[in-house]
Amino acid sequence: MELFELYNEQNLPFWQTKIRSDVHRDGDWHRSTEVWVINQNQELLLNLRHPDKDLFANLWDVCIAGHLMPGENYRTAAIREVKEELGIQVPSSALHFVDVWTMDGFDAKTQSFDREFTGVFVWKTQLELSSFTPQAEEIAELKYVSLTEVKQMLENPGSGLPFIPMESIFLNMMDRIETTILPQL
Repeated sequence: MELFELYNEQNLPFWQTKIRSDVHRDGDWHRSTEVWVINQNQELLLNLRHPDKDLFANLWDVCIAGHLMPGENYRTAAIREVKEELGIQVPSSALHFVDVWTMDGFDAKTQSFDREFTGVFVWKTQLELSSFTPQAEEIAELKYVSLTEVKQMLENPGSGLPFIPMESIFLNMMDRIETTILPQL
C-alpha cells in the first residue's frame, strides 16, 4: 500500500497521509519529482508509460518521474526514481534543480486527478539508450527525441506522439530548462 503525504494548495503540509488510489480519486495535492534526461545531442529522453499504469497509461512522458514517499525530499526522490526506472545510480551533483512546479492534470480514461507539487531536475548525460534498464512495470519504451521535435509535438497535440495531456505545462518547463539550465551545462 503506497501512502502519500497531503498538502494544501500552497504546498504546505496537512501532516496527514492517504492511500495513493484515494489521493488520485479525490484530487488531493501531493508531491512528486521529475528528472528531464537530456543527452549531448540536445535530445530529450522520452518514455512510454506502461499500459497497466493507473494514470496516463500508454502515453508518452517527457521525464522520469515519481511520487515522494513520506519524509522524502525532492532530490532524494529524484535519485531513487532514476535508479528504479532506468537502473542508473545518478550522483546528486549531476541533478540540476530547476524549480517546484504545480502540476494539475486529469486522466479522462480513469477519471483520476493528478495534483502535484513537482520538484523538477535536469540530468545532462552522455549515456546511450542501451545503457538504461527500463523498469518493466513502469516503462514500455524509451527513445531520445530532439528538443525541437518534442516542442513541436507538444505545441500541436495529435501531430506526433500521444503525450500526457499537460502539454502547456511541459512547454513552460522546456522553455525554463532551455533558457536557464542548459546554457550552464
